[in-house]
Amino acid sequence: MAIGMPAPWLSGPAVAVAAASIGGLKLGVPHLVRAAALVFLGATMGTAVTPDTLAQMARWPLSLAGLAVVVVAIMASIAFYLERVHGYDRATARLAGVPGALPFVLALAAESTGDARRIAIIQMMRLLILLVCLPLVLTLAGAGGAAVVGTKAAPATVAIATLLAQIAVLLAAGTAGGLIFEKLGAPAGMLFGAMIASGLLYGSGLLSVAMPDWLMLPGFVVIGAMVGSNFAGTDLALLKSTVLAGVGSVLVGAGVALVCAWAVASILHLPVAQVWLAYAPGGVETMTIMALALGLDPAYVGAHHVARFLGLGLVVPWWLKGYLKRKN
Repeated sequence: MAIGMPAPWLSGPAVAVAAASIGGLKLGVPHLVRAAALVFLGATMGTAVTPDTLAQMARWPLSLAGLAVVVVAIMASIAFYLERVHGYDRATARLAGVPGALPFVLALAAESTGDARRIAIIQMMRLLILLVCLPLVLTLAGAGGAAVVGTKAAPATVAIATLLAQIAVLLAAGTAGGLIFEKLGAPAGMLFGAMIASGLLYGSGLLSVAMPDWLMLPGFVVIGAMVGSNFAGTDLALLKSTVLAGVGSVLVGAGVALVCAWAVASILHLPVAQVWLAYAPGGVETMTIMALALGLDPAYVGAHHVARFLGLGLVVPWWLKGYLKRKN
């Protein structure tokens, strides 16, 4: 925050924890802390739901169709770049080019003929670079607005007891929604289950106050730390030799996403920054929470990243046909 970095409570912890992890410290986020942070943030995202937001959802099918084109274009472009510029074998290049779904990709990497270590480093670098640099790029371009936090602050006449009661209901509903989605095996279940539960309460008018900032900021810190902790155990020599390929692949993927986002945003009259964030090759939780921190529509961004996550489950096995090890 002191140096003026956008979304500092996300990017700062990510950089600090990543540096400490690469330096040899064994850092991680306890499961309960992670789950609590995701519920807090998901519940807050749901407070952005308004009748106007719901009306805009009619525009989403075309935007989601654009997302399908973007995913294929990003995968093909990054794979081509890594093969032709860095000389990677096709299996490594294709897995390193998959935009998101990190646990899924790393599991497939272990079963592929590619270099699992380089795949992991490039995928983790992508998350960290996007988390640190994308908010800065959007802010310098004048695209980010005021954060969603506190946009529905309670009037001064509302009693503290009423405020606390509504927050308690919000968190209880968010926790229930998160647990249900986790049980169903949904991607980022705690985050999106809480967001949907909160959205139902706010969209129906049953609740009207936002979660206070003092609950939001710890959640941002936890998410940033989660991204940084992915670098635990990274081999420093291998990291150095893979940095250029990782940075280049991020630029290629983000560039392809930007071109497609500009076209879709022009047709649908949506902010380019919002569509770009929805199309950018990042993680589901990270990109959705970044939208929240930058004052963009987290429901729109989150829906697109969940759709991308689900779509990758169908596309990636075909994309890797012939490059997965045969089991005896």
